Amino acid sequence: MSDAVAVLRSSVPRPTLRSVVTAPLRPRTYGNLLYLALAFPLGLAYFVLLSVGLSLSVGLSFLLIGVPLFVAVLLASVVLAAVERSLAAGLLGVDVGTPEWAFREGDGVVERVRGLVLDVDVWTAVAFLASKLLLGVASFVLLLTLLVPAGVLVATPLFYRTPGARVGLFVGDGVTRELSLYVPWDELLVGVSFVVRLTSWEVDTLPEALAASLVGVVALVLSLNVLNAVAWLSGRWARLLLDPGVPSFLRWA
Repeated sequence: MSDAVAVLRSSVPRPTLRSVVTAPLRPRTYGNLLYLALAFPLGLAYFVLLSVGLSLSVGLSFLLIGVPLFVAVLLASVVLAAVERSLAAGLLGVDVGTPEWAFREGDGVVERVRGLVLDVDVWTAVAFLASKLLLGVASFVLLLTLLVPAGVLVATPLFYRTPGARVGLFVGDGVTRELSLYVPWDELLVGVSFVVRLTSWEVDTLPEALAASLVGVVALVLSLNVLNAVAWLSGRWARLLLDPGVPSFLRWA
């Protein structure tokens, strides 16, 4: 096993029963949730900035305004990458180093612009900002599909008697399936057959509401652990693209 693979394996968190159960009690969980919740609006803003700014700068490249607009977009990317490093450190607890930007060391405007355009760290920052929308959409979908149903189940005892509110499993006219198992024996075919019918179930008593709430608590704990894992991956992605001080094959450590 290579050193790089060993480092990657050692860096992957190994959940225990205690860490899974105590996920709702750890402050880091809510920092992770805030990071994931901010990913979509930030990713949308980055996408608009990059798509509009770069397309306009290329389209206006035959005019004098195209070049300074292009430079302005790259400088904005540098600033926004710094914001993302702060978010990763403050909310995810991921230490992301700051590059020694080449454009700061140039003598004169031309050298500084050249250093900005040719700096690999600038373009990796642009790549990260461009990918933020995809990460944001995925995070937004996960937050809605995992937390909202779990939260509704947890709160079932509070509103199950509210007029117009319905909590339960609703399958229309019901679903019927036949499960069969047959084994050939000599010239006979021996087997068993079961008919399973799934019908609607609605919470209308307090014990049922408490049972649904208990299911919601379990679903909420599992959902928070899934979201913590997604936040961990997001932090490693930020470190992979935004931290220049770590070799690329070790940035996941």
